[in-house]
Amino acid sequence: MDNAIKEQEFVVTGLFCEYASNPIGIDVTSPRFSWQISHPQRGQFQSAYQVLVASSFQNLEAENADMWDSGKVISDRSVNVIYNGKPLQSGKTYYWKVRVWDKNGKASPYSEVAIFEMGLLAKNDWQGEWIGCPGGRPGEALLFRKEFFLKKPVHRARAYISGLGYYELRINGKKVGDHVLDPGWTEYTKRVLYVTYNVTEYLREGVNAIGVMVGNGWYESPQMIFQMNLEFGDGTNTSIVSDATWMVASGPIIKNSIYDGEVYDARLEKNGWDTHGYRVVSLQKEGLKVERDWSGAKRLEGPGGLMQAQMIEPIKVVDTVRPIKITNPKPGIYVYDMGQNIAGWARLNVEGPEGTEVTLKFAEVLYEDGTVNQENLGIARATDVYILKGKGKEVYEPRFTYHGFRDVQVTGFQGTPTLESLEGRVVRSAVEPTGKFICSNKLLNQIHKNIVWTEANNLHSIPTDCPQRAERLGWLNDMTVRAEEAIYSFNMIRLYSKWLRDIRDAQDKDTGAITDTAPYRWGFKPADPVACYLFVVWYLYQYYGDRRVLEEYYEGTKQWVDFLGTQTDNYIVSYTRYGDWCTPIKDCIPADSSEVPPDSQGAVISIGSYPANTPGNLISTGYYYYNTLILSFIARILGKSDDANQYALLAERIKEAFNKRFFNWERAEYATGSQGCNAFPLFLNLVPRNKRKAVLENLVKDIIETHKGHLNTGNQCTKYMMEVLTELGKGDVAYTIATQTTYPSWGYMISKGATTIWERWEYMTGPGMNSHDHPMLGSIGAWFYKFLAGIKAEPERPGWQSLSIKPYVLGDLTSVEASLNTVRGLVSSKWERKENSFTLEVTIPVNSQAKVSVPTLGWKKVRIEESNRPVWENNSFVPGVEGISGADKDEEYVAFKVGSGSYSFMVRGEKSRR
Repeated sequence: MDNAIKEQEFVVTGLFCEYASNPIGIDVTSPRFSWQISHPQRGQFQSAYQVLVASSFQNLEAENADMWDSGKVISDRSVNVIYNGKPLQSGKTYYWKVRVWDKNGKASPYSEVAIFEMGLLAKNDWQGEWIGCPGGRPGEALLFRKEFFLKKPVHRARAYISGLGYYELRINGKKVGDHVLDPGWTEYTKRVLYVTYNVTEYLREGVNAIGVMVGNGWYESPQMIFQMNLEFGDGTNTSIVSDATWMVASGPIIKNSIYDGEVYDARLEKNGWDTHGYRVVSLQKEGLKVERDWSGAKRLEGPGGLMQAQMIEPIKVVDTVRPIKITNPKPGIYVYDMGQNIAGWARLNVEGPEGTEVTLKFAEVLYEDGTVNQENLGIARATDVYILKGKGKEVYEPRFTYHGFRDVQVTGFQGTPTLESLEGRVVRSAVEPTGKFICSNKLLNQIHKNIVWTEANNLHSIPTDCPQRAERLGWLNDMTVRAEEAIYSFNMIRLYSKWLRDIRDAQDKDTGAITDTAPYRWGFKPADPVACYLFVVWYLYQYYGDRRVLEEYYEGTKQWVDFLGTQTDNYIVSYTRYGDWCTPIKDCIPADSSEVPPDSQGAVISIGSYPANTPGNLISTGYYYYNTLILSFIARILGKSDDANQYALLAERIKEAFNKRFFNWERAEYATGSQGCNAFPLFLNLVPRNKRKAVLENLVKDIIETHKGHLNTGNQCTKYMMEVLTELGKGDVAYTIATQTTYPSWGYMISKGATTIWERWEYMTGPGMNSHDHPMLGSIGAWFYKFLAGIKAEPERPGWQSLSIKPYVLGDLTSVEASLNTVRGLVSSKWERKENSFTLEVTIPVNSQAKVSVPTLGWKKVRIEESNRPVWENNSFVPGVEGISGADKDEEYVAFKVGSGSYSFMVRGEKSRR
């Protein structure tokens, strides 16, 4: 049906099961359904729903809901309706549809049919075994193969597979699916993700061949498990599984490492190894290694973790970037500039004699002589090598590594390469973009673009800190301030849900302590008190309406808060790891100072990264308070009233202790009076009411006078400072910070050619903490949406049931336009300021309500129209416009109560005071 027609009808669209469209291979036995509603009338909401689930398409079409018929349920719930039917079975496909009733009692047509399919739900559903190579072959990627005969056509086939660290599945010479770097990284001893594929079309009668290539990934000992369940038209079935009858051999990938890259010798390709008829023989050729014989695979114990369905978006090649220029800084050396810092790899198009080695080195910056500078990569070599087979044009791109880079240095070309010889492949978890933002200030647009690129480059089944050096870890510290920005950029519900399991898997079951990184590979245990465990849980509830996540992680987050309580002296947390990390370097403690805590291996944390002017225990205690307060909210939501009261009381005691320890009443400042010291308590509402104005004035004075309109905060307090300044009436100061182009600022990064956000405010290219693609300082991305566009969710009615749109008209901005695809549908805000008028256009999805605050810009005798009809005049609300039920006014805004629909407000003022 044409989309334009659909938008004018009352229909149910956007069906999701466990936040995915038509998922296969899920293992949630009580899955949740969500949908969106399109309605031609304003102010509409759902008054009832009915969900039908059937075991076949034919049954559902006949409205024979043999699995579950919810009946007509009087409810406005359209997000996360829980399945409550017959038990679901492993490997079965189910069909569902839904209809709703609007506020007038009118029923919609049933939606189009959607499906969901179960994975392998029980341990004994797995018949396949973990297999590997006898003796192991360090550094190499392995090839596994199996031939089998089918006497009759296959009606339905599903493959279930996991290969650690990463795998590629092939059937009859074709790659299955478009995943790369599969499966997602986990705490393998706790859980291992498997992927389900519909492989029916890959099979044929007669002899078939399965091939699986397995690389090291994060596991570094290639092994795999496989099961393919086949159903035939006559009702019979069989399975092909991994066992000792499979064959295993080395292949053309002779070295592979996430950090170091890949060495691919095309001369060692086993042509046809994944097809029927391939002869398993040893091949020897002068000048080459002896190709190792195929041998029988070995049964292995496996990693030990629970087999769990991979329900996050897979990592994919999502885009191709072509270089903007090529330089030749030295004989035989060619450097490609992609024009954009990306995460992924390069695809090489090359031709030359057999045995020619083409080497690709990846980096973010160049030396003065034009060659690539890899000094900031630590021990990561970030180098791919392709050895030609010498048979005409050859195309190569790696399988089991990825890099963060803008520049690629190529050596070994025969002849002169061209721009077409190499292109960048953008590789990340294929989460859907959700937000769009553009405004009249070009600098802010570029900052926003850089933030989105940075976030995208750091989504690889976990939210990583950087994609280029020997790290790429899921830091809980960074995510405390970064998590909300990411939600305004991408649909993060599935990836965050998976990552929360990683955090819980690494959590100490006895003490409740969590780790700095998850999966845990490096860092402290216990983690810095800044860690985001509870915050991510809260965001999933707030932005996606996910109550189940509150239930699932309540005990774990409670344990973490209780652990922090054991680390206090009179409610002041006694330890810190990072605090307001990476303030401008002049405000950091020198690395050789005794004030800098060592890392978990006993070494100094980092050169000039630990803040000197914002005490770590102030930040730690502030987060102890913040965690405790949110935990009390969650307990209240879950009906745990005793816990809610206990933690609310604890939060008050922490607040009292915090002010007693850090607040100077005479000077109206916290601790040293740094920007972070004052901004953080203001954000947390810890400042005594009669001192808020004075503390705010001190903060503004430090920004404007001492730092000439610049910040001096680090990764944590930058987010809170921007938000609290705006909320407390100092938005123009926040705007001044945001639009700076001199150091330290986001604009300074751009002035140095940055296309992503740096790890630090300084332009540094040598060894150490110098990532040029690091999201933690990108938290301002949420500020663009929440304040400049004014789009905010209201946690009192989560999942965008209630929202507010309250744009802040700051500085020289004349227009802002932003939108966000939420679980209920599109929310948008678009405003434009002219000399004597202001327009605000908003869109509110069906089943949502909003408070739309229209700024009056200080004008007298304001008149507000909506689509040329008066809604505010003579200082009073004018009723009668569909969808708008009331309004009230304060000094700066007229706030309207608005239902679903699209609205266009225009403000006119008789005379401007400005």
